[in-house]
Amino acid sequence: MIVLYAQLYKNRMVVRNLQTQQQVSGSQTFSNQRILIADFFPAEKLLQDLILQVAPRAFWHALPGMGRLAILAHALEMNEGGLSPVEERAILEMTFGASQGRCRYPQVVASQTPLSDQHVLAALRQSKMSPSPRDNKPKIIS
Repeated sequence: MIVLYAQLYKNRMVVRNLQTQQQVSGSQTFSNQRILIADFFPAEKLLQDLILQVAPRAFWHALPGMGRLAILAHALEMNEGGLSPVEERAILEMTFGASQGRCRYPQVVASQTPLSDQHVLAALRQSKMSPSPRDNKPKIIS
């Protein structure tokens, strides 16, 4: 499994592959004064392009279980007072779509401070230890 850490800023994203330590960033107008992901499709396209740079698809990704992604999307700006359920859902949907089906359950974090690789892995592990394994909903970590 490939673990990616996506840092979301106003009109900018940074994606890091934790295994290879490769990191890329890009910018696109997708935020407004009130919401981080105000224009969904440009944000999704930017994230998709960044993911493909650090975790490119290959022919073997089509095999079951191969090329799977674990993605932690971290809203680092415009999150004062926490993210609303609508903002969280927009980030989850954007991350899922940008991964092109390679990440089944993206995770969302909102804070002002970037996470270390160990904290990213811990957050992803914590979300896997849900009390209800039949719960197919994405987990949101606050």
